[in-house]
Formats: sequence, C-alpha cells, structure tokens
Amino acid sequence: METKSLKEFIREYLISCPFLKDGVFHVDYLGICPTEYSIDGVPAKKEIKTYIDGSALCQFVFTFGSVEEYGCDVDTNLGNSGFYEKFATWLKEKSRIKQLPYLGNMREPLFIEAENEGYVTDARENVARYQIQCRLIYFEKGEKIV
Repeated sequence: METKSLKEFIREYLISCPFLKDGVFHVDYLGICPTEYSIDGVPAKKEIKTYIDGSALCQFVFTFGSVEEYGCDVDTNLGNSGFYEKFATWLKEKSRIKQLPYLGNMREPLFIEAENEGYVTDARENVARYQIQCRLIYFEKGEKIV
C-alpha cells in the first residue's frame, strides 16, 4: 500500500523543473522571502467519471506558487511572468512526451497541465506571490470483482 499523498508525488515531480531557482519547496505553505515555492490543493471534485469496477478517471487540482522579487523594475516583473509561461509550456511538453509523475501502484497519470497563466495574488513593496492553477488527470484502479 502506497503511503505517499498526491501532493508528495507532485512535489517530487515539480522539483525536477529546470526553471526553478534554488529555493525552498513547501506544501500548503508559502513564506515571505524570495525565492520559495509551494503546491496547494484547490477544492475540486476528484472523480470525473466512475466505472462499475470502482475505478475512476480522476483529477487533482492544485496551485503552484512562488514568492519572487517584485517592484517597479519592469525587467524583474517580466522575468517573473516569463517563468510562469515557461513553466506552463514545460508541463505541456512533459505530458506530450508522457514523462509524468509517478503516483504509486493504484494510479496511472494521464496528463498534467496549467489551467491558466501565472498571475500575482499578493504584492508588497519588494516581493509578490505569483501562482498558476494546474491539474493532474489520472486513472485510479478500483477493487477487482471476483
């Protein structure tokens, strides 16, 4: 029986993104110092479609966020926005070539995607929180009927 949560598997997967700067990678927490990252669950229906054997087509919706330097410097802010564009493209490419997160024995990942562009959710004088909403679609095996 797999003891890791989906957030753990996704965190391990996202850490491999080549665009991440050196920084701390949290779950359900984002500090106030650049550069930190976090994945946070979003309330959403898990099962998209269920089957008679108990298996299901499922989704896990989450935000990927970061704390970045921010201010009146246009190049800094454009760089932050550019990071999220590259991140969304990276997810799309990883799905296209089927390099998806390992999810344990009972789940098979089908694709992962960004659902929107990255945006600022909170800005202070020198730092801002950016985030992008993503989702992982996967097949979850049901109980075998004997």
